[in-house]
Amino acid sequence: MTDPQHELAAAQPDAFDRLLRGAVDVHVHGQPDLSAGLRNRGDDLAVARLAHAYGMSGWVLKSHLWATTDRARSLRQAMAGTGFTVHGSITLNPPVGGLEPSVVELAAAHGARVVFLPTWGGAADLGRGGYISTLLGRVSPSFAEYQARTAITLRDPGGALSGRTRTVVDACHALGLALATGHASVEESLAVAAYCAGVGQRLLVTHPLHYTTDPALLREFAATGAYLEFCNAPLVHPDGHLSIRDVDRALHAVGPERAILTTDVFSRWVPPEPECLRMFVEQLAYLGWTAEQIGTMVTTNPRAFLGDEA
Repeated sequence: MTDPQHELAAAQPDAFDRLLRGAVDVHVHGQPDLSAGLRNRGDDLAVARLAHAYGMSGWVLKSHLWATTDRARSLRQAMAGTGFTVHGSITLNPPVGGLEPSVVELAAAHGARVVFLPTWGGAADLGRGGYISTLLGRVSPSFAEYQARTAITLRDPGGALSGRTRTVVDACHALGLALATGHASVEESLAVAAYCAGVGQRLLVTHPLHYTTDPALLREFAATGAYLEFCNAPLVHPDGHLSIRDVDRALHAVGPERAILTTDVFSRWVPPEPECLRMFVEQLAYLGWTAEQIGTMVTTNPRAFLGDEA
């Protein structure tokens, strides 16, 4: 039986995948994430097969609600022999217990490779009326009360990184896991980045352009040794406030050595993740970024972030 995803890839012009060979997308929302009724453009296995056909070598499966370790394991088994690897993760939102080192340890025991700090579960996201919160409020009538009651802060009242946050970072470091800032505020993310620099913890500052486009702030993050994520999602969302030119300017501010390009898309109005990532890097190539620089941002740096530089 012919695989329509491979047929799609085969129908592309020669070398259409030239900028994605070996790429790892460290921010992929599977199907479903927020609810079964919010559909993406294809189920996990179909999109993983398409990504492989596009020349990619793997991704990190993320959920705003649950650990993705079991789903990642099933996908790895289904993709066995292809060289395409799916990594599991956990996001420390209230449904999994929030800032709990034991949760990190248990997730690692189930094969998680990445820990995301709170997204919609953070007080910072509650304060800004985050997009994910809006969607979850449509799914759960009691969500607003739950979110307000369980909102998580990463700093103590004096502005220092909280002890609970430090214990989570320490657990990630002890287990060799990669850490991402989730939807933390700029101030929280800077505190996390400084602590991670001090203990040698690998860190990804999650989509900082959602919160600031100040080149000085972006360079301050990069100076800590953290990677900065630049994702395609706000460039294709109907209400998105960013353009490819904004990403281009930010990349010039921090340099490709500290940047990771991802998708972070989960909507029925956009193509599947591999095509979104291909569009993203082709646009950057049009703006003058070389294949070598793009390779650094989609292959070399994601592998280093995951602790797999081979």
